[in-house]
Amino acid sequence: MKCKRNSDGRAIDHHSLQVMRQQAIKAVREGQTVQSVAVAFGVNIRSVFRWLSDFANGGQNALLAKPVPGRPPRISAEEMRWLAQAVWDHSPLQYRFEFGLWTLSLIAELIRRQFGKTLSLSAVSRVMKL
Repeated sequence: MKCKRNSDGRAIDHHSLQVMRQQAIKAVREGQTVQSVAVAFGVNIRSVFRWLSDFANGGQNALLAKPVPGRPPRISAEEMRWLAQAVWDHSPLQYRFEFGLWTLSLIAELIRRQFGKTLSLSAVSRVMKL
């Protein structure tokens, strides 16, 4: 069976990928071929071989989701909920801004006023995409 998949699983959330790795290892250990497992899970065959290698070297712990590297978010989950509710339910005029439509600049100013945090416009844009 010759089937090439382009995905290596990076587009899948960490918990789902962890479960997928565990199920893939179980399927191979129960006798399925690496190729058929790769096709079934929609991943590249090299990913399945890497998971098998990780499992052989570190057991089940090697298949667990790893923490996402990088700087922690500047806005907490609670602050995000407040911000989403504020933008969704209120106009900028209700927060004493001069304009009636939300812009990244106004949202950045709202974050500064409410939480005392200064974010760049690109950071505000990323926050609003979440």
